[in-house]
Amino acid sequence: MRFWPFLLILILLRVEASPVDVPDFKVSAVEVMAVGFQFTEGPVWNPDGYWVFSDIPANTLYKYTNNGVKIGTISPSGYANGNIINAGGQIISARHNRTMGITEKGKLVDLATHYGKAKLNSPNDLAFDQHGNIWFTDPVYGITGSGPEKAEEEQPVRGVYRFNSHSGRLELMVGDLTKPNGIAFSKDWKRLFVSDSASGVVYQFALDDSGLPGPKHFFAKVPPEVNQKPRVDGMAVDLQGNLWVTGPKALGVFNAEGVPLYRMDFPDTQQLTNIAFGGPEGLSALVTAADKVYRFTIIRE
Repeated sequence: MRFWPFLLILILLRVEASPVDVPDFKVSAVEVMAVGFQFTEGPVWNPDGYWVFSDIPANTLYKYTNNGVKIGTISPSGYANGNIINAGGQIISARHNRTMGITEKGKLVDLATHYGKAKLNSPNDLAFDQHGNIWFTDPVYGITGSGPEKAEEEQPVRGVYRFNSHSGRLELMVGDLTKPNGIAFSKDWKRLFVSDSASGVVYQFALDDSGLPGPKHFFAKVPPEVNQKPRVDGMAVDLQGNLWVTGPKALGVFNAEGVPLYRMDFPDTQQLTNIAFGGPEGLSALVTAADKVYRFTIIRE
């Protein structure tokens, strides 16, 4: 089948959903919202009423309404991957050009480019903490083929960093993961979640009163399909505090204790990459999946 670029296709998707425990929600039919991309990532809801997501190889950010209408683009994006939006409505991106910063039409404002005297590897995904500081993961995807050029690692670790939004100070928070990828905070802000794509595990880190993370502990894993290696990517916490995690072709949903609640398989997709919640009531979900993006709605029981 040939997909025309950015064609709006609102069709029902074959998704196999299976509750594992007893969730207190249902999920609407999954729709393909748009297709024709190269590799989508970084969905985020803008409170002004639209979605933002990245197409990394296209060096472009897209803006779509919740009804699936494209309303704008930003290019170049610095090969943006993950995105968040601050209180002033600015898009903050983790970019595969080895920077993290504000992404606006016509200009890129860098907030972090180096740790110490060495360049960052490839900022990948990011999240705000309760104080407005920016935490981001820094694996190597952008310097091994997913960014503008290949390069050698300059950092001794593939870290998780905290950027102080008030002082501009960059701190290494976690340095013992192989391929840190997705990142999120628990609803009560007491735990940090980071996915490690190398092991296929989501780890949790307890945060002390000053916001510093303790040792990593296993939290969850999305079991792969037969003959696939475990892999986890982007993730998001819903309004009830459940963590939604993208695997290669499945979404796994876990409660605050890490108990599996729900699984949604996408057997016909190329690869799921990330998820975000938004919409007027925070119950709409946008899932990026390489050449397309999906959407569905959480229905509370």
